[in-house]
Amino acid sequence: MIFIFGEKGAGSHKDKQEVYEWRWKNQVIEIDNMSRKTVLREQYKNTDNLKLRKSLHEKYSVNKVGFQRWMFEQYPFGPRMKVLELGSGRGELWNYYFESDMLQSYEMDITLSDFSEGMVEYLLQNYSEKRISVKKIDIINIPFEKEAFDLIIANSMLYHVKDIDSALSEVKRVLKKDGLFYCSTFGINGMTQYLYHALDELGIPYNHESNISFTLQNGMQLLQRQFGRVERRDYEDALEIDKVEDYLEYIYSMASMQGLDRKYYEILLDYFNSRKVNGYLHVPKEYGMFAAGKE
Repeated sequence: MIFIFGEKGAGSHKDKQEVYEWRWKNQVIEIDNMSRKTVLREQYKNTDNLKLRKSLHEKYSVNKVGFQRWMFEQYPFGPRMKVLELGSGRGELWNYYFESDMLQSYEMDITLSDFSEGMVEYLLQNYSEKRISVKKIDIINIPFEKEAFDLIIANSMLYHVKDIDSALSEVKRVLKKDGLFYCSTFGINGMTQYLYHALDELGIPYNHESNISFTLQNGMQLLQRQFGRVERRDYEDALEIDKVEDYLEYIYSMASMQGLDRKYYEILLDYFNSRKVNGYLHVPKEYGMFAAGKE
């Protein structure tokens, strides 16, 4: 199998074409790793992978508002609200809360949670003395009575959940009648599709039958099974990357790419470098959120 990497698009100044010839072994990348708990436990046993992925977005995103700040600004906080965040990770979203004297004056009852013991330990170390509760919670079995929360947040985590209907049913159960559920995710036409197209062009095998459980494309339909009102909100953005090595480290940190052998590193590096225009690799992003209520 032969692939030729040459000039790609206006402004690309590659001096010469490079030709690579190789044969792939029968190793298939399992995209469904995104919902396998054994893989996810390894992924989130500490904060390293989250930090790496967050740094790529901070360094190369075109939209300088930032996805986390944009999300935080969507939430309708109010006095004495009971708030639950599922899949809190490092809890960085709440930095904006502590920057606001007004929000802190609301005296909200806030619970951060994660199913990873490593993340819960990190949250306890950072938030135990800040009037925020921390719990280990699996979204499939939320340990609270029904209609307990005014606001529930689940950011960039529902696509890790295999039984999405049961998860959303649990969220609905613990959400108050007039409460709201905010959940962010990615779309299949952004970074994910861009990467899969590259793997296809290079002949790197992966499981094309993957079933990502929750995206911008299917989220509305899934949420409408449980909630009476659902609204989609999009966040416009892209990456403009000059150092492709950063992008590759991001790729290798992804749960869905745990089967990607390091032997492909130089091949991917040359491939993406060949697609730079005016010194930058343009990677599309498709991110957004849904806001849902019971009625």
